[in-house]
Amino acid sequence: MTRDATNKQLFYTEMSKLLEAGFDIRKAAGVMGNSRLPAAQAKLLVTINAGLESGQTIAGAFAADEGVGKLERSMIAAGERGGKLGRAFGHLAGYFGMVAASRREVIRGMIYPLILLHLGVFVAKVPMQMMGGEADIGDLFVGLLATLAVIYVVAVAGFFLICWLQKKAAVDVWADKIFAFIPWVGKARRNMAMSRFCKVYHACLLAGIPMRETVQVSADSSQSGRLLAAGKRIEAIAVEGNALGPGYMAETSFPAAFSRSYSNGEEAGTLDKDMEVWSRVFQEDAESSVRMASLMIPKVFYFMIMGFVAWKIVSFFTGYYGMLDSIGE
Repeated sequence: MTRDATNKQLFYTEMSKLLEAGFDIRKAAGVMGNSRLPAAQAKLLVTINAGLESGQTIAGAFAADEGVGKLERSMIAAGERGGKLGRAFGHLAGYFGMVAASRREVIRGMIYPLILLHLGVFVAKVPMQMMGGEADIGDLFVGLLATLAVIYVVAVAGFFLICWLQKKAAVDVWADKIFAFIPWVGKARRNMAMSRFCKVYHACLLAGIPMRETVQVSADSSQSGRLLAAGKRIEAIAVEGNALGPGYMAETSFPAAFSRSYSNGEEAGTLDKDMEVWSRVFQEDAESSVRMASLMIPKVFYFMIMGFVAWKIVSFFTGYYGMLDSIGE
């Protein structure tokens, strides 16, 4: 399976539709296989069929594909155990649809600042080199490319650093907290983590999975170091057989409104409905947070680049008039 969110959304949407229509997993895979799927998805279906033929569970067959992530494995396993696999696929389709839309928003928002960055580098380099006597086209071109190369190297290094930090934040509390302090990004990431947590939790409740395992799997699927640590503490409460509401109320990693709702739902016996509502709420909040981040972060870059260009222009004219003054003397 490809790691592209859009392809995953389409795949799980179709699988959910077929399963909800009454097809079993083998027949659904057969129908999907006849629909000219992308190569990665077709390969996944081959892997699933091979796994099922060898006696694996549906979740085990999916897990054999390296493109199937932790969230997917947890959701599919819970859906299979509860006989609600179609609904589990529907949850995954909704989640990956949100991720795909979020990425499109971010990319769309960054296009203009990136164009402006290249223009800013040109404005900053070329006039200064010309004033310094480097008017040869070849020299100007080499200087411009060298500057852009440095920027690209820094950008690539920054990208890999963020990827590493994000991966570490999935299991480490302090790395997770670092993201929380980043304006707009921290809020979006927290809402996405809570959305993953609630979706898996809801699927586990429908499957009748023991609360200890439900908490453990959901926290692990959240991809948040803070929720993972909190989940381990709440899991210990579940092992003792005590109510989990007070445990959630004591954890600051969970939003206070969610913890109060959980505690009340536990008393009222409405946890399955409550978790379904909260999964939608956090997904909507995540979409809103990502839209805000995709709007504000490019603007921050825009003003930083504009400030850089303005500084270079002022420096150029300051040097230019200083040169004229020296000639006049």
